Amino acid sequence: MFSLQDPLSPSQHLVLNLLDAWRVPLKVSPELLMGVRLPLKPKQNESCLQPSSKRARIEDLPPPTKKLTPELTPMVLFTGFEPMQVQQYIKKLYILGGEVAESAQKCTHLIASKVTRTVKFLTAISVVKHIVTPEWLEECFKCQKFVDEQNFMLRDAEAEVLFCFSLEESLKRAQVAPLFKGKYFYITPGICPSLSTMKAIVECAGGKVLSKQPSFRKLMEHKQNKSLPEIILISCENDLHLCREYFARGIDVHNAEFVLTGVLTQTLDYESYPFFV
Repeated sequence: MFSLQDPLSPSQHLVLNLLDAWRVPLKVSPELLMGVRLPLKPKQNESCLQPSSKRARIEDLPPPTKKLTPELTPMVLFTGFEPMQVQQYIKKLYILGGEVAESAQKCTHLIASKVTRTVKFLTAISVVKHIVTPEWLEECFKCQKFVDEQNFMLRDAEAEVLFCFSLEESLKRAQVAPLFKGKYFYITPGICPSLSTMKAIVECAGGKVLSKQPSFRKLMEHKQNKSLPEIILISCENDLHLCREYFARGIDVHNAEFVLTGVLTQTLDYESYPFFV
């Protein structure tokens, strides 16, 4: 074969047997053909009538049995549950006249089975009136009205020991005054959790996140002038290069736990979470 002019060209006498299958057309019965035809796509006006089997939608739910005034309407968020479980809770909430909050800032009730460091938990703890267990909603549904939350407040002894705090006391402190009120934060972009997450947590606790890195001069100005907001620096190893000047000049830089554990315990701890080389 290496003596051929074109060794890669097909040789017909070598592949005759392979071509036999294409000499006679296949016979396909009408019944078999019908079985493999693709189903027609539903028309646009029909598709909207078919609810998703995986996720219940608000428009598919029955109308609420009661119409509550805005000030009496619980605005609820859920955290730490499987999506299908949340949908079941939402159905019951909606029938009772409650609503799912669009954001933590508009939330009155957070429903959780344990303390978690999710974005919802760490944003809501600074603004909600109540953090309750799912049993509260079940009792409300049983009674067909929203009942007092006191007997259903979330208690998580394991988490409270782990983080050395009392959830009940944290909620009380948050309702007296926002933890980060009157404080500016500069958070370096490589922070974990993400900058957007940290920003949401800080803002729910009353703080403001600066978009531009403050100079040493600006930091000193805010430190010496008590009428100006304090500027708190938060960084991580990924952004070490952004903090070298601060370290050289003796400026305190904290890690993310200053914010994360801070809002959970509702305390300002300037000693426990330093970021240093």
